[in-house]
Amino acid sequence: MPGVKELLQEKDHVFLDFDGPVCDVFAKLTASEVADRLKRLVEPDLPAEVSASADPFDVLRYAASCGPNAAYVVERQLSRFEGEAVAQVSPAPGAAEVLREWVAQGFTVTIVSNNSVDAVRSFLGLHELAEYVRRISARTTSDPGHLKPHPALLDAAVKALGTSPGQCVMVGDSAADVLAARDAGIASVALATTLAKRRTLAALQPDALVGSLTDLRLAP
Repeated sequence: MPGVKELLQEKDHVFLDFDGPVCDVFAKLTASEVADRLKRLVEPDLPAEVSASADPFDVLRYAASCGPNAAYVVERQLSRFEGEAVAQVSPAPGAAEVLREWVAQGFTVTIVSNNSVDAVRSFLGLHELAEYVRRISARTTSDPGHLKPHPALLDAAVKALGTSPGQCVMVGDSAADVLAARDAGIASVALATTLAKRRTLAALQPDALVGSLTDLRLAP
């Protein structure tokens, strides 16, 4: 998919996913460990697919189906675990350099993430990256229905910036990022660091596909 840098240069605002492009949130405190801890809050009689899942967000979605109180308890614990997790990891290779370059080129950067806003803010502050991020549009409630692939977080970012979807581009490494961008009317750049992920994301027909965040550097 040629023209990724040209695509970026046509925009004013970059929306960037957090887990993956900026850091590997659960590299140390693993997602499966977090999911298992959260399952204890909603046991017994977990559905088989939830019991077997290593994804904390599967547990949150199940908790939401049990009612607002269960969702609140699980989301608050998930936020705490995310805070623990991001305190143990470093920025992804090239992330800091790309953020600095984008801002120097005149783009605004908004982190758009299903992770908690507190975890994102904590990580950016810890690694002195907050000055490069204009806004954070991330999880603030226990309702998983408004998380990506739903476009709500992207819509909120567009509104907060006082811009239009056509002036924005979403950069992310998951199907949820591509689908949310499409529903929000925003161009998408899929980040695929493995062949398997490249095949999966290419099938969704993003506007561009890259193998590394540094492929989006504009400086020669």
